[in-house]
Amino acid sequence: MALLRREGSIHAINKKYLDKTSDSDKENIEGDALSIIQMSLAPNVLCKVSTSTKQTAK
Repeated sequence: MALLRREGSIHAINKKYLDKTSDSDKENIEGDALSIIQMSLAPNVLCKVSTSTKQTAK
């Protein structure tokens, strides 16, 4: 959570975007958050998470 907050991607988890945030920006934030989470996981855990049908940070 701290890493997501530091990188400005915490909104992908709590869905509390600023009113002026465009859909394109939301998509970028979501993608950044997903990447941060995936890069933070150990390889054996990532394999289990990567097979999920839903590719969202949340």
